[in-house]
Amino acid sequence: MRRKRGRTVDVEEGESYYVSMTDMMVGVIFIFIIMLSYFAFEFRSTTAKLTTARHPETAALLQTAANLTPKTADIEIDYKAQVLCVPETALSESGQGAAGQRRCFAFSPPTEASAQTATAVDAQKLLMQSLDADLRDAKVSISGDPSSGSLAFRADQLFVAGAATLSPEGQRIAGQVAQILIRRLPCLGYGVPTGANCQDGAPKLAVANVVSQTNLDAFSAEGQRAASLALQRAAAFHRALTAAQPGLAALRNAPPGQAGSQPLLRVASVGQSQEDASKAGDDQTVSIQFQMAP
Repeated sequence: MRRKRGRTVDVEEGESYYVSMTDMMVGVIFIFIIMLSYFAFEFRSTTAKLTTARHPETAALLQTAANLTPKTADIEIDYKAQVLCVPETALSESGQGAAGQRRCFAFSPPTEASAQTATAVDAQKLLMQSLDADLRDAKVSISGDPSSGSLAFRADQLFVAGAATLSPEGQRIAGQVAQILIRRLPCLGYGVPTGANCQDGAPKLAVANVVSQTNLDAFSAEGQRAASLALQRAAAFHRALTAAQPGLAALRNAPPGQAGSQPLLRVASVGQSQEDASKAGDDQTVSIQFQMAP
């Protein structure tokens, strides 16, 4: 009986030892996974910084530059002649080169117009990222990539089949989208009082188009009905947005009374003719396309 008890104690102690080892290994693996995730995030962030540039020529060069290496060098610049010179040794990976020799390059300084264009691009990118995040929080699904500058919805997601009448789900989506737009667009337009968070001199929107797109056979009665239905749906979605948030109808792309001032939120319809197009109303999309002012 004593031997049996001794063996039982030995087995329990052995099992306890292996359980402790298992817990420790699980902890180490968990920490390793966290570190991998962190380094992957940092790598992605650094890569984005290296491959994103405001100037097209720089962006094109960065696409071919896979291994940029930081290097400290004394440079000389003639701003009037737009010439930049660097020591020849800085251009050699091994640092070899004739002492005192320089290599010179012509450059174009950034202009005010190019700076404004870059600022507008950044502003639109920030707008689309904000709208995408807002829609995700509101659990509103969209089609396509918002980084293209538009928020697209399937027509069957918004409308009763074959009609320009919003479904209950479409009315919910229109209300959520309108609430998000009235929070984001006043700083990018005119005519509606803005909050304290708006920046003076920030880029503005030229237009926010509610666009309905459809494929159609332009030479058939069904195709012509599809084109008409697409325009009706764009107008219906526009009315739903402005009914939910009347401030959207008051937004303009220039100060009220100024020449060329137009409503910021407008309507458009696009129909692409093609053979064997689907029936009227099938596969249509309704999107809000944002375009910054130049």
